[in-house]
Amino acid sequence: MYEKLLSPAKFGPWDLSSHIVMPPLTRNRAEADYSPNDRAPEYYGQRNTAGLVICEATQVSPEATGYPRTPGIWTQKQTAKWTEVVDAIHAGGAKAVLQLWHCGRIGHPDNQPEGCFPMGPSAVRPGLPIYTDTAQDVVENPVPREMDEDDILGVIESYRKACENAKAAGFDGVELHAANGYLVDQFASTNTNLRTDKWGGDLEARLLFMREVLKAMASVFTAECVGVRMSPYGTFNDIQDADPNAKYEGMLKVCEEFGVGYVHIIRPVVSGNIQLEASGRDVEVIDTARRLFSGPLIAAAGYTPESAEKELREGRADLVAFGRAFVSNPDLVNRIAEGIPFTEGDPDTYYTPGQTGYTDYLKAS
Repeated sequence: MYEKLLSPAKFGPWDLSSHIVMPPLTRNRAEADYSPNDRAPEYYGQRNTAGLVICEATQVSPEATGYPRTPGIWTQKQTAKWTEVVDAIHAGGAKAVLQLWHCGRIGHPDNQPEGCFPMGPSAVRPGLPIYTDTAQDVVENPVPREMDEDDILGVIESYRKACENAKAAGFDGVELHAANGYLVDQFASTNTNLRTDKWGGDLEARLLFMREVLKAMASVFTAECVGVRMSPYGTFNDIQDADPNAKYEGMLKVCEEFGVGYVHIIRPVVSGNIQLEASGRDVEVIDTARRLFSGPLIAAAGYTPESAEKELREGRADLVAFGRAFVSNPDLVNRIAEGIPFTEGDPDTYYTPGQTGYTDYLKAS
């Protein structure tokens, strides 16, 4: 029934067991030192029958952190734990990619290592609260510190070092998180980048940061092993742009220019963790990616096995990602193959500490 979805895929340099992707899913279960927790290898190992596993958004440096209990890859201990995760993913035949993340202005000092403070392209406070374990509640985001030239160059270098650590951990590739209102998206967007130097102004200047980060990443992994995730028309984390279509097209053109290995498009049927009504743009954004980017495409958000099979057969996508379904169905690939109904996830435990809702979802008997 799902012959294309379940069939092996050639995806850039990788031979995959299927066209199914586990996308990056933040779970807020990292240790106090921002290392993946001791059950992370088990969690990812349970889901290693996907063709491609993209591990959760992972901070490139201490000041990149924004939320409580999210992992990093800037220390030796963090890298060693990610090595265990990669081994668990590879044990099932899947390829392993790490998504690299800098939260930028989205963050709170309570969620960051001591001495850090949120920073962004401009000193523009996010118009939404953020949760901290210290407050045990949501609190107001602070006004971020505007990044100076040294900050910007330092962050670019941190992406390069994170790639070195990811390569040492055994990852097959890395993915730039350029979606959902985080730092790369902040530099690209008119409401968060008010700069008048070379890092701001017109769209070309606002995309310079993305270009330089990709250049740094491609100096460690070859470009074909670097992907980029985008959220066209997304407004998550109070991101706005005067011309969101032009911004999206500009980001795609940067990806084409660099010859990145793939683009990963979040269709605008979700905003972060919020479900939205379909607007027709879910079709438009895939068409735009196909028109402007000649490489492989991962399509994400709101797919069922039926709609994924259709997208693949029509050549609109090369791989399809299933997000929340992978949280509550570690054996998702087998369930699709056998026609077994999916287990519903518990949203109350998506982002909580501990193992409930993490490694305790059962495979179908």
